[in-house]
Amino acid sequence: MAVTEEITQLDRQIIRQLEYYFGDYNLPRDKFLQESVKENDGWVTMETLLKFKRLADLSSDAKTILASIKKSDSGLMEVDMEGDGRLRRSPANPLPENTEEAKKLLEAKTAYAKGFDKEKTTMDELLEYYAEHEPAIVHIQMRNYFDKADKQKHFKGSVFLTFRSEEACKEFVNAEKKEYKEVQLIRKFQKDYLEEKTKEYEEKKKKRGEKKGKGEKNENEDATEEDVKEEQKLPVGTVIKITGLGGEITREDIKEKLSSEEFGVNIDKDLGDIAFITYQKGETEAWIRFKVENFAKGLMEKMAKVEKIVIKEMEVKTSILEGEEEEKFLSESLKDLKNHRARNKNNKRKFENKKGGRGGGGGGQWKKSRRN
Repeated sequence: MAVTEEITQLDRQIIRQLEYYFGDYNLPRDKFLQESVKENDGWVTMETLLKFKRLADLSSDAKTILASIKKSDSGLMEVDMEGDGRLRRSPANPLPENTEEAKKLLEAKTAYAKGFDKEKTTMDELLEYYAEHEPAIVHIQMRNYFDKADKQKHFKGSVFLTFRSEEACKEFVNAEKKEYKEVQLIRKFQKDYLEEKTKEYEEKKKKRGEKKGKGEKNENEDATEEDVKEEQKLPVGTVIKITGLGGEITREDIKEKLSSEEFGVNIDKDLGDIAFITYQKGETEAWIRFKVENFAKGLMEKMAKVEKIVIKEMEVKTSILEGEEEEKFLSESLKDLKNHRARNKNNKRKFENKKGGRGGGGGGQWKKSRRN
């Protein structure tokens, strides 16, 4: 976000937010905004943009927002002050194509940074700080993990920072030092960080395999069984129902809508908010169960503020499961979960017996029964 001098902190925050919405990272993933962009040669009204909570929290006055974005000299946005005003991504800055090359270019503009307070850091603070100190940052991703013990997401103390250019990213990583609230940050290119973690994972996987081959018990071997013992009941306030689906809509389409800026659901496979989606392509209804208690209630509050929810050109309706309906759904979900894990455990035992069992016997009971 390159900007002119003499702008306020609010100006910086508005510029950063709007350029994030229309930027290379968000726009390809935000179905709602994509649909709005298609309607009128790329122009999006301020009425529509003010439905985005984070922008509306900064200012609910269209003229203030338009005046702020006009101060940016990045060239990303065009402003039309006519009437209530509208915005669009400049045709001179088209979105990059969705190719492997484009993904690599995005990765090259993204850095890993660690050293943030795990308990006190918030996204609002990060946005405010970097709008002033690193205005070239166009996207911030806080890295979280899900704690099975308290069924809550927790911040890892590290983030991914996507910059406007590869040069800006290199400058950040290669700088002699970079601090956040007087704490020195550990910095790496995202590519290097991910490669290091992949190598660590493969080494741990290899060691686990070696221990298992020697007959040593893997500390995670009975993890699924313990999970079932701990999950006497699933958290409540976690299920929403979506109706009006069908056609070519897939689970991925549903997840993309939930992850849009309007709703902000983390759809990461391992660390995200979603526990399970009950839906098959072509069905008219879907049920989404979330991991954290009362998550669905907060999500429904956001959905109530949106005029309509559209997934792949189909307007859908959402509701939250409550009372007996919720109790029945969660009970069936828990039963399915236990049955699934039991089947996996039995299949594992059959496989081990087929090989002669852990004790290394010549045939095992499974083979004997198969011969009868």
